[in-house]
Amino acid sequence: MADRGTGVDEGIITRRTAILGAGGLGVFGVLASRLYYLQVTKAEDYRVLSDDNRFNFNITMPSRGRILDRHGESLAINSQDYRVVMIPERVKDIDATLKRVSEILPLRETTLKRIRKDINEHARFVPILIDDHLDWETFSALNLNTPDLPGVIPEVGEGRSYPDNGIFAHTLGYVGRADVKDVEKDKDPLLRQPTFRIGKTGVEAAADKTLRGTAGRLKVEVNAVGRIVREWPDPKDQAIDGKDVWLTIDAELQRHAAELFEEDSGGLAVIDVVTGELRTLLSMPTFDGNMFVSGLTQDDMDKLNNDEKRPQYNKVLSGGYPPASTFKMAVMLAALESGLIDPTSKVFCTQKLRLGNRTFHCWKRGGHGPMDMRDALKNSCDIYFYEISQQIGMDKIAEMGRKLGFGQAHNIGIAGVKSGIMPDPAWKQARLGNGWRMGDTLNASIGQGFVLATPLQLAVMAGRIANGRKALTPNLLIGQDLPEMADLGIDPSHLAFVQDAMWSVCEEPGGTAYRENGLGIKGLDMAGKTGTGQVRGISASERRSRLRKNEELPWKLRDHSIFTGYAPYDAPRFAVGCVVEHGGSGSKRAADIVRGVLQRALERDGLGPKTELPPDGASL
Repeated sequence: MADRGTGVDEGIITRRTAILGAGGLGVFGVLASRLYYLQVTKAEDYRVLSDDNRFNFNITMPSRGRILDRHGESLAINSQDYRVVMIPERVKDIDATLKRVSEILPLRETTLKRIRKDINEHARFVPILIDDHLDWETFSALNLNTPDLPGVIPEVGEGRSYPDNGIFAHTLGYVGRADVKDVEKDKDPLLRQPTFRIGKTGVEAAADKTLRGTAGRLKVEVNAVGRIVREWPDPKDQAIDGKDVWLTIDAELQRHAAELFEEDSGGLAVIDVVTGELRTLLSMPTFDGNMFVSGLTQDDMDKLNNDEKRPQYNKVLSGGYPPASTFKMAVMLAALESGLIDPTSKVFCTQKLRLGNRTFHCWKRGGHGPMDMRDALKNSCDIYFYEISQQIGMDKIAEMGRKLGFGQAHNIGIAGVKSGIMPDPAWKQARLGNGWRMGDTLNASIGQGFVLATPLQLAVMAGRIANGRKALTPNLLIGQDLPEMADLGIDPSHLAFVQDAMWSVCEEPGGTAYRENGLGIKGLDMAGKTGTGQVRGISASERRSRLRKNEELPWKLRDHSIFTGYAPYDAPRFAVGCVVEHGGSGSKRAADIVRGVLQRALERDGLGPKTELPPDGASL
């Protein structure tokens, strides 16, 4: 019995052992196959996932291209910029962190609001700018305290800088942060970087895509808490820097023009009468574009807004001024082209012309006496132009004005160019709902009334008269695609007549811009026309007693000083349009500025005696 029982027990144990062994082998097989699947079959997938956990890709910023003048001088550059950013996902308590940063770097309430707004609008891994343009002491202090400020990173980047502190500000414009509208219109990932700046105005805005460059990316290795421990640069992923943009502007000439303006307000444009290249675009007074890059304080903004000379306003491109007597060249050409006026016939100027119940006056008390067309321009006789404009009619005058560039927003490649006003009967009916009157024609004939022009348009008019063949088209950006200039469509003999009359204004005794030394360069003459833009009405009682001099009036009630002209007379090269706001007679302030600018422009172009520079180390 015992032997039988033992046999049964041994058989049961053997079967159980076999079952357990088979089960163990099955489990081991499952585990082995799973390990093989994970370690061999899926090895590449998990390696990628592991790398994703270990590596990040950061956007790298390209350097913004420079803006250069025609000679390669830098007008807008990049400079080293100390700044501090914060990565929200690495910050446990943002308010506490900002409070700690404020103990080192005082932050205005507006800055704190902007930081919180940026945090809400961007992914939490995107660096948020706290402040930039830091001084070295503040930057050093932040670096020393980084162990106590997790997620706060002081860094050295690039900031935009304008070396001339404003002389080119209206043309160059400035850069600023991309706003929501910018980001919606442009999907470039750079615009989503809070430290990135785009062009906001001027050339910076017009050529932004060229200047901006292309974003790159940098592979970085991070540790468990997200701190960068190693960079893995790849040449294929490098940022592509922006390209430089070249302007037709002559920086030295523009500085010289600004010096001649001194403290006055106004605008001046210099144009090459052959190519249309703009050598100077000056608006005075100006402002420092660097303030907009670094961030305007309320005090800065108040000073700009409260300045009666409006430094932010681009007067050379946007300022609308009565062209005054400079418009008389358009009236002359309209008269000659119409065939209705004999230029040798004379009009007797007695200072007054009666039209209905109104009296129109000439600027000269007592009148000029008998004037033909040439003498009328030389002496700027208003009565002569009152008389002939009635015979020509405003439609013909306006048509000639448009041929000479009035009423047009010349496309020079940047925004802000205004068209001014070249009125005619249809314009008045559409704009004001009133019919045109003869009095409107008389006012327009001397560049007053509804007629408005910019300094750029005055330069274009003088340039087209000087060119004599082509409708000169102004341009600013070198390399810009330009349409072929159209024919001016004016009889060359008529243009020659007007050119001669403009020469008499500057070079003949009695001309309103005559100076004994002329242009100041031996052998070279200039041609031009003065204008005095009236900004206030003059009462009959004031005319009967005594007209107050400009210097006796408040600044804003003084006449504008206007001049436009070109040189050399025999072989025209440069034309200038200039307005000095409330500067008085055009024969004085504006004419003297233009004369000085033309002298320097011709010298720099090799047409006049160049100033000899002292040897190195010597003083002037």
